[in-house]
Amino acid sequence: MRLLKIVGLIAFAAAAAQGALAQSADYSGKWLFSGLILSGRTALSFAQVCDVTQTGSQIAGLCKGPNGGCSAVGVVNGGGVELTCQMTNLSNPNLSGVLTFHGVVAADAVVRGTVTHSKAPGTNGQAAMMRL
Repeated sequence: MRLLKIVGLIAFAAAAAQGALAQSADYSGKWLFSGLILSGRTALSFAQVCDVTQTGSQIAGLCKGPNGGCSAVGVVNGGGVELTCQMTNLSNPNLSGVLTFHGVVAADAVVRGTVTHSKAPGTNGQAAMMRL
C-alpha cells in the first residue's frame, strides 16, 4: 500500500512538473517546422527552419526552406501552439498560400498537430515543430 502511494505521488509530481514546463516554455529560437498535407492526388510537403521570437504569449518569425519561406505569427497557450504562416513557394508559385498549424507540445518537447493550407480547403495534414 505504501509503495502504491509513493508511486502515485511520483506520478502526480511528474505530471505537475510537465504542466508547469509546458506553461513556462519559451519558444524563442530556431525550429524545424515540417509537415505533409495529402489532398486527392496532390501532396504538399514542407520543411522550413524558423527563427522564432516570443513576447508574452505571442510568437513570430521568418521561416526559410529549399523552395521558399514564410512569415509566421502565432499564440502560445500553455502547451498549445497556434501558428499561421503566409507561405511563398518559389519553385511552384501556385502552391503559395497560408498554412495554419494547431499543435501541442509532447513529453519529448516536439510540438505535433494538424496543419491546413489555403490551397487545399477542408483537408488536414500532419505537422511538427522541433527545436534545433
